[in-house]
Amino acid sequence: MRTVGDFVVERLSLWKVDTVFGYPGDGINGVFGALNRSDGLIDFIQARHEEMAAFMASAYAKFSGRIGVCIATSGPGASHLVTGLYDALLDHQPVLAIVGQQARNALGGHYQQELDLVSMLKDVAGAYVQQASSPSQVRHLVDRIRAGSSVFSIMKTLTR
Repeated sequence: MRTVGDFVVERLSLWKVDTVFGYPGDGINGVFGALNRSDGLIDFIQARHEEMAAFMASAYAKFSGRIGVCIATSGPGASHLVTGLYDALLDHQPVLAIVGQQARNALGGHYQQELDLVSMLKDVAGAYVQQASSPSQVRHLVDRIRAGSSVFSIMKTLTR
């Protein structure tokens, strides 16, 4: 069965993304599963910290002329991307951050690692920051990702 994570990985591949930088975590493991199932279509380089993943994606964009992609789990994992995403924004580099988010039915309950990611990341990715809460949204939200600093958040239940 094809998952939301599989769709995201396939779309990244169509955009000629060959490398993703990040740090795994429960809130985004569905996308990591899709990367694993893609049989090397996209290389994953694990950073020691999410902040470094964002800087690595920014540097990749600067030196390759292509979109840099970083990935992090929900909550603090996503918040750690901010400084590296500002680096990309201020240097006018195309970087996409894919971040996890709690399940829709848990939002507002102050559940583990829940943050208002759209509000938190709006300044650094003002060009485009969206959160998918249902599978039917994903195709439309992914296809509208813009060149520049962008953030795409996927609720945990969508990637399993």
